Amino acid sequence: MSTRRHPLDGVRADGWFDRVLAGVPALGRLCAGIGEALVALSLVAGYRIISASVDRTTSAVSELQWVRDVPGGAEVQGSGTPDELRDEVIAVLTEDEETTALRGRVDDDALRAVVGMRTILLAPLFGIDMRAVLVGDAGTLLALGADDGEVEVPLPEVRKFLRARVVEVLRAARPRTVAVDLAQLDAVREAGAEGRDDDVLSVMAPQFGALVAFLRTPDGAAMGPEGRAVVARALVALGRSLMRVERMDECGDALRLAAQYAQDGPAAPEVYLCLGESLLASGRAAEAIGPLRRATALDPALRPKVLPLLARCYLDTGRAVAAAGLIESLRAAGHDVTALEAKASAALGEAWAPWRRACEGRRAVVVPIDGTVVSAEG
Repeated sequence: MSTRRHPLDGVRADGWFDRVLAGVPALGRLCAGIGEALVALSLVAGYRIISASVDRTTSAVSELQWVRDVPGGAEVQGSGTPDELRDEVIAVLTEDEETTALRGRVDDDALRAVVGMRTILLAPLFGIDMRAVLVGDAGTLLALGADDGEVEVPLPEVRKFLRARVVEVLRAARPRTVAVDLAQLDAVREAGAEGRDDDVLSVMAPQFGALVAFLRTPDGAAMGPEGRAVVARALVALGRSLMRVERMDECGDALRLAAQYAQDGPAAPEVYLCLGESLLASGRAAEAIGPLRRATALDPALRPKVLPLLARCYLDTGRAVAAAGLIESLRAAGHDVTALEAKASAALGEAWAPWRRACEGRRAVVVPIDGTVVSAEG
């Protein structure tokens, strides 16, 4: 039996996906959310994605709704995560494709039935240049374009290759991001507030590296302010627990990561407060001043917590006059300043007593956050 060659010029679907994207702009946005490979291959498998829900904390697509065309012209509705759709598409596209033999009149429809629409659509996606169907004693072959002309490959081998590429591409496209359980992290914050350091450390220590990695992913970078605040507060709880067990280097790492998550969002003031506390506890008073000032700049309500710490920082760095001003402000607000006053008195020496008499003779002493004393005469 001689080999018959049937050109596929009228059958090939080169550039079909680009034409679809050009005609349906919404698909381009969907590609940005779940990946071009999943969108294209889901169309080949007969799926039409009709809606996508976005997680407000991560800006990632969390839920899809789709319709699948099935034999007989019916439609089946479905929904799930992008990963669930990916698994369904793999299952459909790795099934054997029905094959028919060429009989009678050979036209484009007959050639499509021989090659298979799935193969016709997949081939250009994976760079396969189908030029002709060859039918002869060796069975059905495809003539494929190659650098040095053409190669003849059995149709089943082409389909096998395409199935393998589908699996490879879709599995590679599966997001390799860290699963951030915000509910669990919120529970960590509560455990930290109750002083349950063992619970905080057992949950957060194993996740620390994953949270570092997540922040570097597109999902981490796109995380919303609410999600960032939950992660940052859990990291603050970790930092405080590490501080209490005197693991100060690890505490600093946790709080620096917390600052990256918090940015200037709702958790930022407590992050910088805790960072200042940890630096002061580590004997790095000069470095603690900046984070403590930033904490009150972001949330003035933290002044009662921050001013005693700032006074200690000033005393430890030889800025006794600035510390004295803060001490008077704290005294006026009803704080116990006995310990701070003792250190300030020792630092100022003979100047302390006249300073106290001057303060007592005035109606008020107002001390801005930078330590400059502004007084009102009595």
